[in-house]
Amino acid sequence: MSDSISYHNALIQGFVGAAGAVPGTVLSFPFDSIKIRQQTTPGLSLFSASNTQAAWGFHKGMGHAVNQKVMTRFPMFLVSAIAVEKAEAFMSEKRAAFFGSAVSGYATGSIASIAEWNKVQNSRGGGGGEGGGLLARSIRAHGLFLGIQKAIKRAHFCGMRNGCFDSIFFGTKHILTSRGYSDGTAYASAASVAVVGDFAMDVIAKRLMAVPPEDDLSKYKQGMFRETFKAVAKEGVGIFRGVVAKTGEFAISYFITGLFAATIMEKTRTLLNKYQ
Repeated sequence: MSDSISYHNALIQGFVGAAGAVPGTVLSFPFDSIKIRQQTTPGLSLFSASNTQAAWGFHKGMGHAVNQKVMTRFPMFLVSAIAVEKAEAFMSEKRAAFFGSAVSGYATGSIASIAEWNKVQNSRGGGGGEGGGLLARSIRAHGLFLGIQKAIKRAHFCGMRNGCFDSIFFGTKHILTSRGYSDGTAYASAASVAVVGDFAMDVIAKRLMAVPPEDDLSKYKQGMFRETFKAVAKEGVGIFRGVVAKTGEFAISYFITGLFAATIMEKTRTLLNKYQ
């Protein structure tokens, strides 16, 4: 297979992720809001997180959520397809699906971290970009170099979290589709497994995002893996508070993506061939 065909197919995969993310995110957003409240507020139950906002309040931060998902999933699917194919040159397809997606996940998660920060801040009532975005506020509060360093730390944590999720998701999806499962079932099941697998890391990333740029980040002085281990050791199963809401959110979102994957691929392939 030539490089041009590989990148052509990778672009199609990118459109599958981006197009499927929009309706999936809108329909699953109430679960996302509940999940963020539980993750960033230790001890908050599912009922309390659902009861702390009226039905109309679930839309807050939806625009940032859609923005983040499109920003993440287009390159997530595109770069993963490229990275997996390159990895297949020196390992099996199954291993390449896990390894290649971990590398691409880190890159895309880091890039989308600013949009994620806005989403988390709005879901918690923090105002998101009010007074400037994450980088601008961080530089204004800490100076140029330290401000950039603190913004990069958030991006790094998000990248590590996304690398874990993408590795589990694409690897599991590869196994399920190779065994004959439908796209909708494979996408939803793989997303659910990935949610549980990376959930503790996601909690740490969300808590870091919940910290205003002006505040000190010394609490998160260790790397992602050490911070996650410390949190799990301290909170035990309590660290998984919010996993039910997130599993529901991602199962719905990715089921819709998988449901329309074949149609999106066909339409995108036709469009790209038309303008080649």
